Amino acid sequence: MPPDDQQPPSPEVVRPQPGIPDEPEGSAPAGRAAAEFDAGAPVGPTPQMDFWRAVYERRSIRKFKSDPVPRELVDQLMHAGIWAPSSCNYQMWDLVAVDDAATNRKLAELSLQMGNAPVNVIVSYGRDFSEEGWANVQSASALIQNMSLAAHVLGLGTFWITQMGDREKVREIVGLPYDRLVIAVVAVGWPKFAPKQGPKRRPLGQVTHWNHYGGRPIPSSTRPADWEPDLLSIYQRARVLNGLRHNKPRAWEVRAIDALLERWVGDGREEGARDKRWLDVLPCTGIVSERIARARPGYRYDVAERTPEVAEFVAARVRGQIRAWPHADARAGFAAPEDGAYDVVSCLYRLEDVAPAERAELARALARWVKPGGRVIVGFVSRASFHDWTEKLRARRGGLKGVEYVLSPDPNIGPFESLAPSEIERALSDAGLRVVARFGQQAVPQPEEIEFRARNFGPRKKSIARFAGRVLAALERLPGVQNARGRFRYLLLERAS
Repeated sequence: MPPDDQQPPSPEVVRPQPGIPDEPEGSAPAGRAAAEFDAGAPVGPTPQMDFWRAVYERRSIRKFKSDPVPRELVDQLMHAGIWAPSSCNYQMWDLVAVDDAATNRKLAELSLQMGNAPVNVIVSYGRDFSEEGWANVQSASALIQNMSLAAHVLGLGTFWITQMGDREKVREIVGLPYDRLVIAVVAVGWPKFAPKQGPKRRPLGQVTHWNHYGGRPIPSSTRPADWEPDLLSIYQRARVLNGLRHNKPRAWEVRAIDALLERWVGDGREEGARDKRWLDVLPCTGIVSERIARARPGYRYDVAERTPEVAEFVAARVRGQIRAWPHADARAGFAAPEDGAYDVVSCLYRLEDVAPAERAELARALARWVKPGGRVIVGFVSRASFHDWTEKLRARRGGLKGVEYVLSPDPNIGPFESLAPSEIERALSDAGLRVVARFGQQAVPQPEEIEFRARNFGPRKKSIARFAGRVLAALERLPGVQNARGRFRYLLLERAS
């Protein structure tokens, strides 16, 4: 049943009406005092702010001051929350505001996101109420939105937390009974930094329809074959330009890139080197590109991407020029790379999100762009490694699901699948590239990755994961294991003719 969006009851509504046997919904039942019911008046000071300003200026806050928040203000934003619509007007929500530092530390052990603010409000709903159509979740979400807007008006910041680890443990820590289902947690505090500009939004015309759906949806699949190239472009452009928060290098991936560069690529400043050029292909967020540019500053960098917006985002990180693949756009000044112009052409961890039908075209382009005698470096996640097992284990233990949580070197770039080394080598050979050398790394999960993946585990499970990591590390040192079973597989290639 859809939410009942009723207004605060007026005195006329609450007062019994003669001649009407049934009281209006929201009024006090016969024989009970009206004082037992909330009158819908603010419980504290009400600073004035235009509604539209509140909607468009509210921001999610990720860094808070340590200053305490007066309970009166927390009460006020929770009071605004309970005036949200709820399914059938059941109002089966219960809120627990946690400002006790010791309790918040326990919550932070389940999820680091609950360790950022002085107050965490646990939002729960009756477990067996309004389950149909997830109306219980919808009702709690409306409450959270009200709270978020009220906090902004009061000068506070909020962060809507869905990644809270084991929600049943959250419930137990704050003493909620089993029949309360924890929906989310709202972090509340004084903003340390408040972004002036919010993330860019997809245009209204792309997401709205009248009377009948007339668009093409962004796929929900993690399989590259299910994505049309233009839809992948739209998604990646949105992820990059909308303030990608996960755009941070990870220690074990940085180490892999550094080892690759040390083995195969000089710094571009060798004796006799002059004006060397490097083309990085489909870098998306530019995590890897930036690392390469810092480690090898002697090259001039170009970036080949699907859209000028994404290319410009990465080019700013490497101080390079933008290039187009697969389609140039003269109106946007988005030209294709010059044939035979580059000393190094790299495509690292991007073949995994390219649809199989596109891979052959991309391989031919890599061969076309490199100079005679130049080098092509291809890196990918190998299907012969442990990678796919981590995905299966994550699914079994109820880990995060969705396109945006696929475990890959650069999260949130869209679909992703590990690749069979033999198939990739065949495609590159067919494109006219010859393998000069092969290099595999990280045949087992690295200590930093284990810590990262187990960050929301309990102490016992975390200890087991660390012990397993030490045992596996011994296997990694066996001869040939890295090249045969390394998660990261690299190929050094040159033009066959």
